[in-house]
Amino acid sequence: MAVEWYDSYAIGIDHVDEQHKTMVRMIARLQDSLSAGNDLPEIGRALRFLVDYTQTHFKDEEDVMLAVGFDEYDHHKELHKKLVDDIVSILTDLKRGKKIDMFSLIDFLTEWLVNHIQKEDKKIGRFIERLEPGGGSGTGGP
Repeated sequence: MAVEWYDSYAIGIDHVDEQHKTMVRMIARLQDSLSAGNDLPEIGRALRFLVDYTQTHFKDEEDVMLAVGFDEYDHHKELHKKLVDDIVSILTDLKRGKKIDMFSLIDFLTEWLVNHIQKEDKKIGRFIERLEPGGGSGTGGP
């Protein structure tokens, strides 16, 4: 499934939404690289970049949650940690020469990201909207 950004994914925190858009574009590039038959080291570098960017994004998102006193912070942070741990494990397997179905990996990342945004990150946006009458659109956070 080709990943693309839809405005319905927006959670109402501008810088977080921009990071989500970047992550969607990065996964789409990985999909394109695989479809074009690019070599595994190139795909591995792109995947490593995605993981690094994702960790930065998760830190930013967690800072927003702490700043507003988000009541599901611990649960949300644990979801982030689990994904990073899973991806680091996959990258380690790749370095060791283990065969990995890259299309399945990209599908997994796509599904995780979209589901996470729609189910978990939207909760942050709704929480902030309840704190700020008139909506949370444009909330910059830290």
